[in-house]
Amino acid sequence: IWRLCRYAIATKKSYSYILQFSVCLGQLYGVLVYYITALLEGDNFASNAFYYWAYYVVANSFWIVIPILIAGRCWRKITAVQVQQKSKRI
Repeated sequence: IWRLCRYAIATKKSYSYILQFSVCLGQLYGVLVYYITALLEGDNFASNAFYYWAYYVVANSFWIVIPILIAGRCWRKITAVQVQQKSKRI
């Protein structure tokens, strides 16, 4: 799906937004599984508090923030087209 997504973005295909949205949902699901698994196992990853906050919270937050931003942009683009199509019918 990554290759198809890259191709769709590079060639500005109409289905690129739904592909980006689905990849972002998959990424967010993976992050959710990672954090839930860590919490269920006791969250014993850090040797000290700095490492915990620097790696486990800050470094991994990019895997949450960036897909949310991309998914939000794709959602707005998809809904804008839906509204435009609806207004053309009326």
